[in-house]
Amino acid sequence: MAMAHRNSSFQSNDLFPREIDIEVCLKTLKIFQKMEGDVNCVVWDASLVLAKYLETMSQNRADFLSGMKVLELGSGLGVVGLTAATLGAQVTLTDLPEALPLLRLNINENKTKIGSMGGYAIAESLVWGDTTSDILKEEFDMIVLADCIYYEEAIDPLVQTLQFLNNTINKKPTIYLTQELRDSELQQRLWETFYQKLSEFFFIEKIPEEQQHANYKSPDIILLRINKK
Repeated sequence: MAMAHRNSSFQSNDLFPREIDIEVCLKTLKIFQKMEGDVNCVVWDASLVLAKYLETMSQNRADFLSGMKVLELGSGLGVVGLTAATLGAQVTLTDLPEALPLLRLNINENKTKIGSMGGYAIAESLVWGDTTSDILKEEFDMIVLADCIYYEEAIDPLVQTLQFLNNTINKKPTIYLTQELRDSELQQRLWETFYQKLSEFFFIEKIPEEQQHANYKSPDIILLRINKK
């Protein structure tokens, strides 16, 4: 997978914290992000839309995340996965190896809050399309991913990984995905290609804005519930 090489080392003065309130359980997550950098270093709006949707669902149904095994793909800073863990889920956050130092920093920063809610979070490397990963042998209740469609060469490996994760014996995890629909022609084409390929193997349902968090939703950010056919 041709990815631009990103420098994973960071100095503490390159980082600044951003606070994210999980209103349901009165916890505030502290998420460090880089002052500047490539795609996986900053909090994107789509991740907040998905995190806040999980929170809204947990408010309506206490068992929505509590005790659930959740996998996050393309975690970046871990906003979605850490929110799920703070809502009581057992979360494995995954990204490319170079994203893990910052991801683990954010897990450690919020460990006490997560533990107090009965959740936990770990970070592991997962390269999409790598069919040998032990993670693909695990069974998950839910898969989450936010704003992961921006490289053409990542589309097939991502669809393949989602299929693999649905091939386990007992569980067919529900997938929640957000994507910011950007104006560029390239982005629109990538999204259409991904959606088409995904719909060959999965049922895709668009979650209407009125079911999302009152303050964290946008017509530009699509939220999908996806299940294996």
